[in-house]
Parts: sequence; structure tokens; C-alpha cells
Amino acid sequence: MPSFDDVVAGQVALASHVQQVIDALSARRNTPLALTVNDPLSYAFTLKNTDASSRVIQIYAADGTTVLFQVDSAGVRVSRDGTAAVSPIVSLGPGPSPQAAAGDHVHGSAGYSGTGTITLENLYTGTWVTTAANYGAGGSFGANILYVFCTAGFTVTLPAAGSTARPITVVAISGSATVASAGGSVIGGSINTSTGAVMNGVVSPGDAMTYKSDGTNWRGV
Repeated sequence: MPSFDDVVAGQVALASHVQQVIDALSARRNTPLALTVNDPLSYAFTLKNTDASSRVIQIYAADGTTVLFQVDSAGVRVSRDGTAAVSPIVSLGPGPSPQAAAGDHVHGSAGYSGTGTITLENLYTGTWVTTAANYGAGGSFGANILYVFCTAGFTVTLPAAGSTARPITVVAISGSATVASAGGSVIGGSINTSTGAVMNGVVSPGDAMTYKSDGTNWRGV
């Protein structure tokens, strides 16, 4: 691998010594540039463009065309997967802006993928269903559903308790809803107004019941 030639102490610097630096900075010499600084106070590298529309740094992929990293007056663009860099990152933590980053981003190993501004309103968009027929049987319970509004008496089949972490609320707008489960028992429900007993897996008209898995069964909370 090419490297720079040292100027030996007492030796007169040759034109080739100067030219090797020029060649490296102008991409005519394939010499790796490694910067190492041992200083607790100073930054190892500082780059500044004082123009109002400054373009500070750009890093390309091996094809010499695809931009992987870019810093300019609009912000910072970063490639997520080796393809073109996404829109400028406008916020990286707590601040006046409610969004974490522009563009598509994923949280957690199986977590959340969203595009654009992330707010509580957006997080709850599409988390409910209103239905007048049996819902959730045969594994058809929506992956994002937190609330099931029942407009008639029928059965809501919760997903398997052993593989579901989110709480699910069943609301009986009219009619008595029966709550079943694709895996695990359903414990908790409305109170029988005649006997005072808990009716497991039953939500009476006008009532709402939230169920949360304990890892094995669904329990009213």
C-alpha cells in the first residue's frame, strides 16, 4: 500500500516530498490519510465553510456517485443502508420539534417504522376498529389494533396471549360482547348486576374492558 516518504533529519526536502502531498490531496496518489491527535482539549479535525449556503463535507460510496454522508447548510444526510443518503436529519433528541428525523426510520429490533413527523397523534392513528360482526378469529386480529368498538353483540377473539405485548380494550357500544382468545384464558370482564359476580370474557352493553397479557393469559386491568 502506498505511503508517504519521510524527510530524514538533516536531509533537504525534495520536490518529490512536496509532490506526494499534492498528489494525495488531489486524488492522484492512492495514499491512505490517517489523522491521529493526542490532545484532551482540541478537536482532532475541524472543517468550516463560512458561506451562508455552505457545503461542508460529502462522502461517496465506492461507485463514486452514491452519496453516503453529506453535511451542508440544510443539515446532515445519512445513508441507512448503503444506498443514497436520506433527507436531512432535523432533530436528534429533545427539542422544540416533535420529530426525531425526516425520512423513514425504525426503532427496535421489531419495533416501529414511520415516515415524516412522529407525534402521539400519529402513533395512535389506525389503532381502532368499529365492527358489527365477529372480529379477530383465525388470526385476523389487526397487528396495530388497540381498541375494538362493538356496535352489536358478537365475539372478539384476542390474539394469543403468549405472543402479544400490547393492551387491548373492548368497548361494547351496544349489545354484549364476548371476549375469547386465540391462546390463553380470558380473565376479567363486566360485573353481573344481579349477583355481583365477575363475568369472565363478557363486556356488557355500555361497558369497556382493557385486557393485558401476563405472558400466558389475558387479564382485565
